[in-house]
Amino acid sequence: MQFNKLIGIAGLTLGLTFSANLFASDDSATSEEVVEKVKAAAAALAEAGEAGLADFQAKDGKWAWKDTYVFVYDCEADKALAHPTLAGKPIMHIKDKADKELFVALCEAGNKETGAWVSYMWPKPGAEEPSQKISYALGVAGTTYQVSAGIYSDDASVDDLNAKLAE
Repeated sequence: MQFNKLIGIAGLTLGLTFSANLFASDDSATSEEVVEKVKAAAAALAEAGEAGLADFQAKDGKWAWKDTYVFVYDCEADKALAHPTLAGKPIMHIKDKADKELFVALCEAGNKETGAWVSYMWPKPGAEEPSQKISYALGVAGTTYQVSAGIYSDDASVDDLNAKLAE
């Protein structure tokens, strides 16, 4: 009888744990999601051109998810084309809290054939203090545009993420 009681409690505990995990939501974007979305965004903009930029300004649109968003910029024109706070503004002079010219780094990364990851300090949406953000940048074929999106992480390594791109 005691054994059956223990089995019943163990089963109940497992069931509750499984249910909690099943319904738990993680609001943080993954590096895999970022690469997938950025590649899709680059393809969409390559097809639509300038007319496709409006899709990236929608806060509830398909290019914004979890705790991140795809942003679009033109390195040659020195301008953010779609970004929650920078749209229409010059970008190449912008530095993070560590004095890194972040768009210079993003533009260099986006010029690589497979794109690349860049680390910099940037505030999370709704926050004032910066956190480490690692963004994947990719050029848009047939344009001077680039697209990026990022993750906030203290544990992720730019070298590891870039190595995954080469696989």
